[in-house]
Amino acid sequence: MQDWIYILNPNKDTLDEEPSDKETVCHLAREDPELDLWLSRRNRMYPGDRLWFFFSQPGSAVAAVAEVDNEPQENPDNPDFAYRVDVTLLLEPTALLYGNPVSRDELELGQVRSVQKVKPGALKVLLERAGL
Repeated sequence: MQDWIYILNPNKDTLDEEPSDKETVCHLAREDPELDLWLSRRNRMYPGDRLWFFFSQPGSAVAAVAEVDNEPQENPDNPDFAYRVDVTLLLEPTALLYGNPVSRDELELGQVRSVQKVKPGALKVLLERAGL
């Protein structure tokens, strides 16, 4: 199992035509947890991997988590986002993270890319805050 950081910018990205802020994602975890996300690269994601949602604004923190449902699939219609991946938001861990997000400093993030692996030191904090 791999753990990934997935960056969302609420000022640019949308989910179900709503701003991709932590309130929207927490609501989706309760009401409609299955998401289809865009990726610029395939990455080596597999079913069962976890995707930790890092919200770049406000407060730069992880406040939600999902499980990867299947391997990323090619999306030839959009060269900027050449792959898509299906994930399911995890309700209880997302609710816990929403209430007590993991800050950028705690994640030991240097340069922020759209998708990157979680550093081992940060994983312990993420799992603890998410109750996993």
